[in-house]
Amino acid sequence: MKNDLDRLVILLSSGIAQRKLYFAEHPKVRAIGQEFATKLRNFLKEEDQETLFIGIVDSKLVYNGRYLVGPSIAGGQLVEFARILHCGGFSFSKRTTGEETQELLGLASEQRDPTSSLAEARMLLASRGIVNIEIASHYSSPSSLTTDEEQIAWQGKDTGGTYLQSPLLVYQALYDVVTAAHGSAALNHALDIDGARSVSEYLLHSTRASFTDMMQLMHYPDCDSYTVGHSVRVATLAVFLGDSLGLADEQLLELGAAGLLHDVGKSKIPDEILFKPGRLDAEEFRIIKSHARLGAEILLEHRNVSPMDVAAAWGHHLRHDGGGYPEKPPWAVRNQVTSLLQICDVFEALTAIRPYKAPMTPRSAYEIMLNDKGAFEPALLDAFVNALGLYPPGNHVRLTDGSHGTVIAARPDIDRPQVRITHDASGQFLPEPRIVDLSRREDPGLAISELILDLDASLA
Repeated sequence: MKNDLDRLVILLSSGIAQRKLYFAEHPKVRAIGQEFATKLRNFLKEEDQETLFIGIVDSKLVYNGRYLVGPSIAGGQLVEFARILHCGGFSFSKRTTGEETQELLGLASEQRDPTSSLAEARMLLASRGIVNIEIASHYSSPSSLTTDEEQIAWQGKDTGGTYLQSPLLVYQALYDVVTAAHGSAALNHALDIDGARSVSEYLLHSTRASFTDMMQLMHYPDCDSYTVGHSVRVATLAVFLGDSLGLADEQLLELGAAGLLHDVGKSKIPDEILFKPGRLDAEEFRIIKSHARLGAEILLEHRNVSPMDVAAAWGHHLRHDGGGYPEKPPWAVRNQVTSLLQICDVFEALTAIRPYKAPMTPRSAYEIMLNDKGAFEPALLDAFVNALGLYPPGNHVRLTDGSHGTVIAARPDIDRPQVRITHDASGQFLPEPRIVDLSRREDPGLAISELILDLDASLA
């Protein structure tokens, strides 16, 4: 059920972004509308419900008193649309049609100014023939609403108790910038390079202030738009690694923007190849490899592009030993930033959820990368492993005493990080989490016994 619900909400959110790029009757827009209506009917039938209500609280999507973490990451478009309509959620009837969904997507893409009231917004929907999709007043959290702490999610709170800018909002902003860049490139429109640099500032601040929270967001899939989420996650890892290496702020801001735009060439790759669940044949692989060259060409068309942006797009699949692609001319000099991004790119690809594979553990990813002799710059790969550890911040782990927690910082002993204990051995949530630094070895027998990839199943 959860995956079907996530798919529905992400489909709607990505549909708004698609409608901003394409005209109302474009095949892509029509396909999203029809797919949403079909999946909605199937979901409601399976759940024996008449309607699906998605609420919005603090820029997060809510269903049946639970925060929808994955959809909230990609749901910035839907959250913003709700703000414009002065509403606190959307209710979809089983009679919702594909045409009504298309009209809703059209309204979301066209309505720039907020309505004066919820009543006006309802009249606006009615004027578009939208009768089976309703909007609600501001969502009032029921007493059963699961708290962020109970979900081991994020609140952007530092150890002093003050609130920072929500990592979710930062992640949504990054996500939207990459989505817009890929959409513009697909239509041969100009990219908002300055916008990418602007959100890179938020990324740097959030990475320094609450890297654990940002890393937690990296564990959630973004379905058919996973290429967008990949770029956001690579940029986050790159900025964190660059900061740990002591790069200057100006370099880190450029690095963040370069990470966000490094895969923009994939906007020119046909969807049937880009999202193919099976193994690519020789010709398909040749086409997908062209994304590095295409990305560099797209970026070179912009005056305000930086050399780092172009280098990242062109060279993030180049190996340290000179292999990889595109073929490197004899005069080309390998840049450390390109080497850094290549490491982050491969690690993210190995450890992330994909539509066609389960996530790999960091330990397994490191083993593959370390055994691929000549692929990576040794000193940088060593720095990457030490910066993240065997259990990177944001990962959920079980300790040898049976308690559960979230890794909040790596330590010199890469298998003994600092952990925030959130659940006791029986699985009960701890109102006051405690911090344990395993590297201090105050209790030599206490260690991590398991990396938890499926938290819900673990706590069930």
